[in-house]
Amino acid sequence: METMRNMASSVTGEPRAPRMSHMMSANEGPMDIIAKVSGHSKGGIREDDGPYYTNNEAIPLPDPNHSKTIGGIPIASDVHLFQKQQHFNRSKVLQRMVHPCGSGAFGYFQSTADVSDMTKADFLQRVGEKTPIFIRFSTVTLGREFPDEARNPRGIRSQARNPKNFFLDYDATFDLLGATPEGNHAGLMFFSDHGTPDGWINEHGYGHTFKWVNKKGEFVYIKYHFLAKHGQKQLTEPEAIRISGENPDYSKMQLWDAIEAGQEIEWTAKVQIMKPEEADAEKLGFDPFDVTKVWPRKDFPMHEFGKLVLNKNPENYHRDVEQAAFSPGSMVPGVEDSPDPLLQFRMFFYRDAQYHRIGVNLHQIPVNCPFMSGSLSSLNFDGQMRVDGNHSGNKQYAPNSFGGDRFRPDTAEAPYKVSDNVVSRKSHYYHEGKLSEYDQPRELYKNVMTEQARKNLHHNTAKMLSRVNYKIIQVQYLSQIYNIAPEYG
Repeated sequence: METMRNMASSVTGEPRAPRMSHMMSANEGPMDIIAKVSGHSKGGIREDDGPYYTNNEAIPLPDPNHSKTIGGIPIASDVHLFQKQQHFNRSKVLQRMVHPCGSGAFGYFQSTADVSDMTKADFLQRVGEKTPIFIRFSTVTLGREFPDEARNPRGIRSQARNPKNFFLDYDATFDLLGATPEGNHAGLMFFSDHGTPDGWINEHGYGHTFKWVNKKGEFVYIKYHFLAKHGQKQLTEPEAIRISGENPDYSKMQLWDAIEAGQEIEWTAKVQIMKPEEADAEKLGFDPFDVTKVWPRKDFPMHEFGKLVLNKNPENYHRDVEQAAFSPGSMVPGVEDSPDPLLQFRMFFYRDAQYHRIGVNLHQIPVNCPFMSGSLSSLNFDGQMRVDGNHSGNKQYAPNSFGGDRFRPDTAEAPYKVSDNVVSRKSHYYHEGKLSEYDQPRELYKNVMTEQARKNLHHNTAKMLSRVNYKIIQVQYLSQIYNIAPEYG
């Protein structure tokens, strides 16, 4: 105690500095501690002092941009990729890591066209058949209680908050976008009025490239489009700012109130179709499996096959909405994955994130329960919050001599070729390093946007770019959008 008083009296400036310094010393990093405890040295290096990036086990990271793939498809042996995402999935608790601000509703999907020649998916075999659904809408970043009309990406994640002060980090947003030309299409949508849609019910929905597989094992590649029945509506920047201040739950209340009033909120379900032999990036001029690219509708027209209708509000927000667990890996037989590398990535990590958030028995939560299935008999037992019969009496392995042959070979995925059979970190992105990366953003800017939409885009981009602190980041992003259109830059 006397020693501490003497230390304090001999130090000028911040009176808590000696104590702060002592606490920092006491809370040394694990490398310092183990170096001392093992007797190896007086101290190790701190985590951020290394000359190169590593994973958590200090294994050097070979490449920041490319994962290990076979033909562009990520593989489970990429420990760097899996550790990075699994660590991210567990870096916070309870609230969703992405898409935390949202709401949802129940309804149905109804088939309106015969597509049974292209897919064996049971819910698409009979025209007019209705399938119960639950849909959740959300922004992507920000928090669960953040205004749902704030400018936010619908489908991209442009960076987290600044870890030092928890402010929105415009330097990071523009630094990332300026360094990734493939993000330009999403950037245009983000900074345009598409970044502030007029509620959940007035926006379209899009997805990855998937496969439809028929009963013969033949497949086609498809892209889903869910088009709001009454068309898209957006808010201008001033309108979105005003509404965010007046009613932070604008989009949520809009959906809720419409359904409470007896309205049915509807989207037309359409699909673009591409035959396997057409999926050639060299011939197409774009990579059909690149999620940042669209399929030209003049070459691949949209075909209506159904409609989505929402007509019932949740009974309890936590039970029905907050605990809803979505994963693109949950596909019924007849709908399968494509070589889209981001889809391949998401198929594992979305479910992994939900296991961390609400547990491995999430399928027992009513909204996630496959209650329409003709069979539910998994080989997964135990786990936290297991409340059913836990497959009592069944064997925990297969095949076995007690349950008989209970497998369905007819549901096996359709085989397809990938570009090579070499495991490497070689890039499989067709557009990487090519000026063709700017073709579709340029088409969107020049031929899809109206003159007023372009003016709003210019205003919104300039306003946000002015918040960047580093000129080099501003110049880097301006050079990107100059490549889209000089008048934009």
